[in-house]
Amino acid sequence: MTNPKITLYAFETPEGCFNMSPYCTKAEILLKMAGLPYQLEIPEDYKSFSKGKLPVMKDGDAVIEDSEFIRLHIAEKHGKTLDRTLTGTAIASGHAMMRMLDERTILGLVTGRWVDDSGWRVIEPMFFGELPQEERKAVGPAMREQVSEGVKAQGFGRHTREQQNRLLEADINSVAALLGEKNWLFSDEPTYLDASLFGFLANFYAAPPATVLTELVAKRPNLVAYVNRGLEKWYPAARSILSAA
Repeated sequence: MTNPKITLYAFETPEGCFNMSPYCTKAEILLKMAGLPYQLEIPEDYKSFSKGKLPVMKDGDAVIEDSEFIRLHIAEKHGKTLDRTLTGTAIASGHAMMRMLDERTILGLVTGRWVDDSGWRVIEPMFFGELPQEERKAVGPAMREQVSEGVKAQGFGRHTREQQNRLLEADINSVAALLGEKNWLFSDEPTYLDASLFGFLANFYAAPPATVLTELVAKRPNLVAYVNRGLEKWYPAARSILSAA
């Protein structure tokens, strides 16, 4: 069997589990949904890519950076639009929802992981535990400060914690209302919108450390059922991995 010509570069994660980056998870599910064989690699230095972030996909000679451009590439080059059951209104509504999650809700996850001391105690050894002690002491706190300043620069970090939580609750309420009782977002079968939505909700609800978003998702049975449905479909081994964590 020849090696697949597609390589997906993503952050390190336990084998069989979704990635702790919602965007890397999205890209991997898009490839799974499209039925395109790929190999998953962890780059030595992801900042060597031109945009300095992950995921990145290499398809032959083409290098595609950013999960949304990966989606468009899969549609345009391979003819896998992954939207067959979506109406125009559903596509527009899904687009608006994803931009909400991209631009604001994700900041609650970043805050819970990097800014809050309780989250940092979990994240720091996961991201920097393999570094030599002196390098770990220098790199980890510097990265944390950079992330914290970025959250402030976007405005979210300037709110009180109570104000942040009110904004996040409004976002999660909107997602729950739009999903309703359907198995998948706006559809009876998964589409590209679900690759993105699952990436967010799995990280909000099922990935360590617990944040305010974990509690907000847990209060909404349809969102919990959605995460479990996605795990069963795309990451069936993740249940045992998560329960052992």
